[in-house]
Amino acid sequence: MQAYADLKKRLPREMFKPFWPRLIPIILIWLSGAGLVASIAIFDLHWAVKVGFGLLAGYCWSIGGLFAHEVLHGSVIRSKRWQNFIGFFCFLPYGISPTFWRYWHNNLHHSHTQKIIKDPDAYPTLRIFKLSRFTQWMFPFTPGSGHKRSYLYLFFWFSFNAQVVQHYFRFRNGLFDKLNHKQVNRELALGLVVHIGALALIGPSNWLFAAVVPFLVMNYLPFSYISTNHNLSPLTKENDPLANSLTVTNHPILEFMHVNFGYHVEHHLFPTLSGVHLKKLHKILKEEYPGKYQYMPKWRALRALYRTPRVYKNANTLVHPKTGKTYPALGSSEYQEGMY
Repeated sequence: MQAYADLKKRLPREMFKPFWPRLIPIILIWLSGAGLVASIAIFDLHWAVKVGFGLLAGYCWSIGGLFAHEVLHGSVIRSKRWQNFIGFFCFLPYGISPTFWRYWHNNLHHSHTQKIIKDPDAYPTLRIFKLSRFTQWMFPFTPGSGHKRSYLYLFFWFSFNAQVVQHYFRFRNGLFDKLNHKQVNRELALGLVVHIGALALIGPSNWLFAAVVPFLVMNYLPFSYISTNHNLSPLTKENDPLANSLTVTNHPILEFMHVNFGYHVEHHLFPTLSGVHLKKLHKILKEEYPGKYQYMPKWRALRALYRTPRVYKNANTLVHPKTGKTYPALGSSEYQEGMY
């Protein structure tokens, strides 16, 4: 990361100040999601309207989750107490503790991106795959496995993985030894109480519309970005965002609505930079690092994700553990534009 210190010096200082106006859409969007779910519970609506409201609620809360990611990086407000407060509500639909997220994502993932073992989000090597029953069980769900169930992956894995790590792996993995477990437990317990109360108020007859439908949207929108941002890239020993991350572009309207979340190389270079500035940095990177800076349309990245397996034979090569077929990782010398 030191290699990009000069780049930071050339950027206006104002770009690195917390952009507090982002709080306004965060609050409005979160309340909109809550209002839609309340409408499903209170009013006698046609089932098709309930489905529509559930889809919109999931969309609102998924954008709220993208905002929470930005808030907990400190790019909206400086106060960690207020970051946690806002992060708690934005991540509440996902059941994710803001304290846990900050440690998992900011500390571990950003500090050790695509380092095997040290980055909890990095996919396993073939050696680890053969030793781990969990990764063997998980593989058919992952894109590129060739199994039909892999097409469900983007609709549930984000929440499922977060719950498994929060409630099980953090107690069994030394990576989380420095985590404030007591604070995480308190936040998770409070979130669970809110969820149980909300489900009781909504009533079982509305769970499909007010819980299941939003759940599917809430997982797909952010995870369709998260999966493409790193899972095509090689494993790296040095934390170089231009090597281990991918920016995915979309229609400008969708980029605006999704808070420029797809500009992920930019985000990993400067995590505290507000999303409002990421497209400016995108233009600079294209000029400064032609051939090294990795970016592509989101649809193409998703297609590549499903054409390649999520196991590494070595740092620059993906391999299907059942067939043995190999594929070059993004940015490797064997990778060619358009090969996927």
